[in-house]
Amino acid sequence: MFVARTMKKKIVTAAPSASLFEAQRLMREHNIRQIPVVSEDGTLLGIVSDRDIRAAVLPAGLVPGFTAGKAEKFMKNTLVERVMTRKVVTAMLTDTLEDAIVLLHDYRVNALPVVDAAGKVAGMITRTDALKAFIDALGVGEVSSRLEVVVPDRPGTLAQVAAIIGSFHVNITSVLSSRHVEVGKRANFFRVATLNIGPIRKAIEEAGFEILDPSKFLVS
Repeated sequence: MFVARTMKKKIVTAAPSASLFEAQRLMREHNIRQIPVVSEDGTLLGIVSDRDIRAAVLPAGLVPGFTAGKAEKFMKNTLVERVMTRKVVTAMLTDTLEDAIVLLHDYRVNALPVVDAAGKVAGMITRTDALKAFIDALGVGEVSSRLEVVVPDRPGTLAQVAAIIGSFHVNITSVLSSRHVEVGKRANFFRVATLNIGPIRKAIEEAGFEILDPSKFLVS
């Protein structure tokens, strides 16, 4: 799944000449926490967040006699380009959802502007967007059951388990594979489109595969 499929395409942007007051108004109006700052042709110049605005106003707020009225005046007279973050973590239109999730995690940001090859903003993807897309990809909202099967880490084992499930004429809606706690094994997580999972579970065990026991992950 590509970022271009999950990102928000209609986004709010600000010019570098906009005031902090205007940026804050836009954030409140659209219930967002950050706004890409772009040039007239849409090229990404930076990003301004509600945290940036608070950080700009806080020092002035420590001055004796700094009233709410003075705070508003300060924000109206301070341009976005003075406080925006210029080194922005971005995703490309050609990036996958996995790429975006890694960026969101590694850089500890809540949103990524998505840019095209020319550096122009094409959309935004947030942590919430990425999580929703991941949930959709797993088919969690569909009527289904989950099977967690431990298999030897060698070619063909995933296909064997899939064939057993397929023999019951049910669809596999998603598959994940990860390392198991035991060396030389993998844990395969199947979501199958049925609630009658008992016969499938039994057939998998009779074929010599282990159904994962969650208690094995508990630390003694």
